[in-house]
Amino acid sequence: MVDLPKLDLTGFAALLAGFIFLATGILMFLNASNTVPDPVSPGVLRLLGAVTALVGVFLLASRDE
Repeated sequence: MVDLPKLDLTGFAALLAGFIFLATGILMFLNASNTVPDPVSPGVLRLLGAVTALVGVFLLASRDE
């Protein structure tokens, strides 16, 4: 039988936060791409979404095992 690595609380929290940040960043980027530039600049929201998604990727990559 194969022994699976155990994921402690810190690793689970980093994994969960990484998925949440990645999904939030992707959704912010897509929403800003389809937004009409009225009072808020979509470029700022697009940049914020890309940075948030990048933070999510870093959290997913740096999780403890």
